[in-house]
This record gives sequence, C-alpha cells and structure tokens, in this order.
Amino acid sequence: MEGNMTAVDQGSVIETSLPTKSSPAFRRLAIASSLGSAIEHYDFFVYAFTAPIVFDRFFFPKMDSVASTMAVYATFAVGFIARPLGGIVFGHYGDRVGRKAMLMMTFLLMGIASFLIGCLPSYDSIGLLAPIGLVVLRFVQGFAFGGEYMNAVSLTLENAPSARRGFFASWINASGPVGVVAASGLIALLGFIYSREEFANWVWRVPFALSLALVLIGTYVRAQVDESALFLATRAKAEDDRTPLLTILRSWKKPVLLACLVNMVHSSFNYMSTVFVLGYAVKTLGMPQSSITLGVTVANILEMCAVPLIAGFSDKLGRRPFIILGIVVAAVWYPIFFQILLTKEPLAIMAGFVVSLGLVHALMFAPEAAFTAELFPTRVRVSGSSLGKQLGIVLGGGLAPLIGTALMGSSTSFTPVILYFEVIACLALLGVFLAPENSRKALE
Repeated sequence: MEGNMTAVDQGSVIETSLPTKSSPAFRRLAIASSLGSAIEHYDFFVYAFTAPIVFDRFFFPKMDSVASTMAVYATFAVGFIARPLGGIVFGHYGDRVGRKAMLMMTFLLMGIASFLIGCLPSYDSIGLLAPIGLVVLRFVQGFAFGGEYMNAVSLTLENAPSARRGFFASWINASGPVGVVAASGLIALLGFIYSREEFANWVWRVPFALSLALVLIGTYVRAQVDESALFLATRAKAEDDRTPLLTILRSWKKPVLLACLVNMVHSSFNYMSTVFVLGYAVKTLGMPQSSITLGVTVANILEMCAVPLIAGFSDKLGRRPFIILGIVVAAVWYPIFFQILLTKEPLAIMAGFVVSLGLVHALMFAPEAAFTAELFPTRVRVSGSSLGKQLGIVLGGGLAPLIGTALMGSSTSFTPVILYFEVIACLALLGVFLAPENSRKALE
C-alpha cells in the first residue's frame, strides 16, 4: 500500500538516547514546545478575535457592512493560505537541518509580525497601504504558524516514551487553548474596562503589543532544549532524505490526504464555532463582545484540560475511535449550537461554547497530533505531516468564516452553513475509516 508504514526495531542506541518522561531534558522539551505553541496561538487568535469586530471600519471603511466583513475574513484566510507554504519550507528544513532550529525561526517571525500589526496606521491615515500592510503581516503570521506546529509535535513525539506518545504530543494541542484563553481572556477584560468605541480606536492594539515581550520569553525558553534524538540517530545513519517534499509527493500522497481530511474537519468546526460566531453574534445579533469572548475563554479552559486526558486514553484504545466519535458528535451537535446562538441568551451560548470546544472539538483534536505525525517516518515526518495538516487547516478553518458569511449573505438562515459542515464531516469520516492505526507501532 502506498506510504504504508511498518514497525521497525529502533535499536538499543536510539532507545537509550531518548530522555525519560521524568528527566530534566524531557521536562524542558515539553515545556518549551508547549509554551512556544501557546504563545503562537495567542498571536494568531488575538488577530482572530479582534479582526471581526474592529478591522472592518479600521482597514476597510469604504465598503458596506457585508463586503467589509468578507474583506476582514479574507485577510483572516490569507494567514491560512500561507500556512501550507510555511509547512513546506520549514518542514523541508526541519527534516534536513533539525526541528529545533526551525522552531526558533518560526517563533521570531510570528511574534514580530503580530507586534507590527498592532502598530499599523488606519486606512484614514495612509489609505490603501493600511490594508496592504495588514495582508502582508497576516501572510507572515500564517507562514510562521504553518512551520511551527509539526516541528513542535515531531520534536516532542520523537523524544516521548513510546507507550505515551499520544499523551505527550497532545501537550502541543493542549497548549493551543492556553493561547486562545490568553487572547480571548485579555480581549474580554479590555472589553469590560473600555467602551466599544475606545476598543475600536486604540485599545485593540494592546494585545498585539504584548507579543514582543512574549517572544523574548519564549525564545529564551526554546533555546534551552535539545534536538530530537530520533532525528539525530536517523541523520547519523545517513537515512535522512535530501528532498523530503519530493519523496512525500511521490510515495506518501495517501497519508497526506488522510491528514488533510482529519485537520479539515476539526478546524472548520473550531473556527466556525469561534471566529464566525463571534462576528455574527456581535455585528448581526448585537450581543456584547465581552460575553462571547468570555464563553470562548471558559470553553478553552475546559478543552485545555480535556485534550491530554483524551489523548492519554488514545494511547491505550487508539487514535481512530476518538476521532470518529468526535466527527459523529460534531455533525449532530452543529445545528443545535446555531439554534442556541439565536436565543441571544448569554448563559445558554456560553454552555454551547463549552460543549462545542470543551467536548466535541476536544474529541477530534486530542489524538490529532500523534495521529498525523505517526502517518510518516522520521526522515520525512515534518514535511509530510505539515503538508497534510496545513492543507486541511486552509480548506477547513481558513476558509470556513469566509464561506459561512458568503453562504448566509444578509439572511438569518444557518441551513447552508450547516450543510457545508456536514459534507466536510462525511468526507473526514470516510478518511479516518481508511486510515491505519499506528498508535502501537514503533516510529521509523
């Protein structure tokens, strides 16, 4: 079968070189990978939570309401469109040079781009240069973010005890909600303290400005970790691939497709349930921004705790059962959540967010890191998993808010949006059924 992986004996040299879960080296590695991922998610989601409620009149004031909202979501999508390119570039060098060096570069790029977004003048000040600058910096954000994730997952997975790969790889996913909590919590707090007009005028810049301090902290922490022992052993035996992307396109197309489908379904569910809902609730339903972002914050705190727990069980029961269960539950829950949104009841909507993110999304998201990485061998792991993941994120989460807005237009019917997600869910479900279960296989 194309791209089929066989279990191999890694040998005593490799096994004894792996740090144990209690060693200082592994603790540094887990903390550095998780902290870096949390900060990058903070940067990415500060944009996601700010753009739908501020950027339309700040960067696109000449358009009508629907057109300006779609323009904002288009800039949001630019960050996702850049992610596969970042995954390809940093995946290639992650497999050729090393995971750690790429993580340092992606981290600096993301932080600097986020800080500069907070410094951009408005359209009224510099005209078209304002939205152009926004698009360029958003592209840099996405480019860095695309190269970040699977380098971090691979670095952690390849150093983790073999029986607990899912649990430790999930720390990268669990740290994502930490960044989302920090972003949504800070924006909710600023929304409580300042008026909506003050927030739109200047307060929105504060979360972006904080990125610079976070980058300095994260860079120091990441500089202390060691390279993947499995990667170093593969390179020492001259088994590394000089053209990993070409190898992926030639021999590993099916695993790339499977990774794409899994990441497409969980990301479309996530971003439609957060970014699209945030914009719709605030701008169309007239709900307070702070109540929506507070709901997202509470839901992400729960998901942050649920992800390692579910991933730990996936080490015993397999990755596929949890992903399949998550997709089925998501397909059933999705229309219910939108009906709850129309009630305009803050507590009911908060409960809806908790179920959507803290339970439904967590079922799909918790095993995803290990599932995606385990589809590929060490010599092409970052290249293959990054390409599959980032394509899925673009086709799912990146385009979902834009497509959702276009499908609804000026109407109040969620039916087209729901049908759009159900199609994605069916395709992903088929893909997972066809995927191998690699949770108990040794890493090549």
